[in-house]
Formats: sequence, structure tokens, C-alpha cells
Amino acid sequence: MREGLRERLLRRMDDITDFYAKQSGVLAVAAFGSNAERERFDESSDLDFLVFVEPDAKERIIAEVDSLSQLGEVDALRVVYGDAVQLLFSDGVLCDFGIILPEQLATFPHGAGKYLWQRDDWQAIDLSAREPARKPTQELREDALFHLYVGLLRLRRGEEAAAFEEIQVKAVQSVLSLMQGIHADAFSSFRRAEQSVSAGLLQTLMPGYGRTHEAAEAILRLIAEMQEMPLYRAVANLLRETSLESIENLPSKG
Repeated sequence: MREGLRERLLRRMDDITDFYAKQSGVLAVAAFGSNAERERFDESSDLDFLVFVEPDAKERIIAEVDSLSQLGEVDALRVVYGDAVQLLFSDGVLCDFGIILPEQLATFPHGAGKYLWQRDDWQAIDLSAREPARKPTQELREDALFHLYVGLLRLRRGEEAAAFEEIQVKAVQSVLSLMQGIHADAFSSFRRAEQSVSAGLLQTLMPGYGRTHEAAEAILRLIAEMQEMPLYRAVANLLRETSLESIENLPSKG
């Protein structure tokens, strides 16, 4: 099913654009993400786009979204948050799109878009990127340390899964933002991290469930320049206490 999927994705996008161009009340269809930046579009991409509509047409067009099944057999379709659509065709084409009013675009962060179709009598709006503000270095370091502290508390309580989330996900996300700097994806520093961070280091930071203590140690080493901060010392002390408790709780021999 994956063979030829890139071309199938692009053809389906053309079909969807034609479908909405024929609907009354539709103003434009615009691509985002790799769908707009076709040089990085591949067989693992989804179709990320927006359908801009007139106010009195929005409810109807959302209600009729299942009509897209005429373009291909559908495995799953749902509307979330009122106007966001997730659609998976049986041939592997995944669509993640919104049906919104033009003025809604300014209310949420997004990358740069590209019009695929727009109505001739409509004044197009600007599709320039509106990315989340990047946090300064100090804030990212503090974020990582606070997530470490909370995660270690969860670990001491025996909540390994919650500790995993705080340390191997949230704290690591801050650390990856620090490491990648301006090259980090504005929406998630996990995106394309492999292009600038070695696989070995990523595995050290995220060794897996049951190894969250190791991850915490690795993160502290990476931000050792913060060791004069009281927060850093508090995390380091809690890490040592957690290590001692783990040793004391080991079953005795014989």
C-alpha cells in the first residue's frame, strides 16, 4: 500500500481541492506543512490543509464532510474541536485539515501556507507563518529542571509512567530545543531532531520505560552549566536521594 503513496497523496489533494472548489460557500483551499513545502513532501507525509468558508456555510460543509468518501474508500473519519477533521482513506492517504472562517487563521499558530485554489471574487488573506514564540535559553533550562524535579517526585512514588512523561518527554523536549537552537522546529523540537542530534545521544536522553533515572542523570550532565542555580542543586539532591532509595529497596541476598 505504501508503494507510490507520494503520488497518490498529491493526486488525492488535487481531488479534494476540486471537490471543495465546487462547493457553495467555500472561499479557498490552502496547504500547510510539507503539503505546502513540496520539496520535503514524501510517502510519510499527511495532507495538512485548511478549507476557508463563509460564515453561513461552515456548519453545512462540516456536516457534509463524509461526502469525501466519493473520492475513495474511507477507514476512519471524525470531526474534533468542532471544525478539525481527521480522515484516513483505505489506501493509506491521511488527511488532517480544518474547515474554518478566514479570521480564525489568526487565532492559532501555524506554518506558512500556500493556496491550492481560491475563489476569484475573494480577497485572499495572508498565509505567512505564525509560529509560537521561541522561549529564551534560560527559560528552557528552567523548564527542563522543573520537569526533572516533578518527574523524580513521581519516580519516588512509584509512578514510573508519569515520571517517564515528565523527564523523557517534557524535559527532553526543552533540552532538544536548547541543543538545536534556532534550527529546532517551532512546534516541537522532536520533529526532525535526528538531523542535528546523534542517535546515540537521543537514546541516552530517552532510554525507555524503567530507565527514567538514567535519563535524568543524562539531562543534568547536559545542562551542567546551570549547577550554581539553587534549582539545579535541588534536582541533583533529589536525584541522589532517589538513587539511594532505589539501592535500599533492592531485595537482600539470602
